[in-house]
Amino acid sequence: MQSSSPELPISRRFFKVMVPGFHSKLTIPPAFFPKLKGDKSEKGTIIKGKDTWNVEINRSKKGIISFDKGWEEFVQNHDLRVGDFAVFEHLGNMSFSITLLDSTGCDKKLLEKSEHVPSQEKKKKVKSAQSGIEKRKVEGDQPHYQCMKGSSEFTARIKEYNVRKRSPYMHIPTEFCQSNALFQNTTMTLTGPSGKSCPVSLRICNGGKTLYACITRGWHDFFSSNKLKVGDVCIFQLDRSKSDSNSIAINVRVL
Repeated sequence: MQSSSPELPISRRFFKVMVPGFHSKLTIPPAFFPKLKGDKSEKGTIIKGKDTWNVEINRSKKGIISFDKGWEEFVQNHDLRVGDFAVFEHLGNMSFSITLLDSTGCDKKLLEKSEHVPSQEKKKKVKSAQSGIEKRKVEGDQPHYQCMKGSSEFTARIKEYNVRKRSPYMHIPTEFCQSNALFQNTTMTLTGPSGKSCPVSLRICNGGKTLYACITRGWHDFFSSNKLKVGDVCIFQLDRSKSDSNSIAINVRVL
């Protein structure tokens, strides 16, 4: 009879769901802390297949332990998005193997290296796209909404109903909601060029197979304080550094 290597006990594993704010750091569940008792290492490793990623271990004054510097690079290279899952297995000495699942619970598939776009090239493409948006604004040919699947931002051209006196609202593209796990009514904070942060209500309506979302209460205060007018082109960008599972922060730029 062939002997198989024993599996690690389930107590040495934990999983995390990627929620807004996960890109810069990831907190280890407090219930798992006892397994790390006595280990004061400031460096850790995350092992994915044959690759090893070095990360810094952050310990707050309250004893919270999280993956810090180096985690963001891992996220970018593995195309992690809101709604994805990560299953960690503690191998000892702050070393963890990781299994990635997408939002459907299946193994996450990555683009081939030839399809992967380097971060600097991405930045150039974003800058080029924004220049194109500004040019079309001048030419009067700007689409109402633009949002790429998997993106943390969308572009909207202000229409009359967005800034009317009675019951104004702002539609949120379905792709943006799906990419950032916005599937229920919640409160968000919008910060525009004026620097004022305005709390607004996000309302989600599910009409059969169609997801419809819009900003309602608080939107009037936002567009008034930022003096938005018909024809303005705005870029709404999720601020991951200020967002978590309980609050959503969005920065708005006007081109």
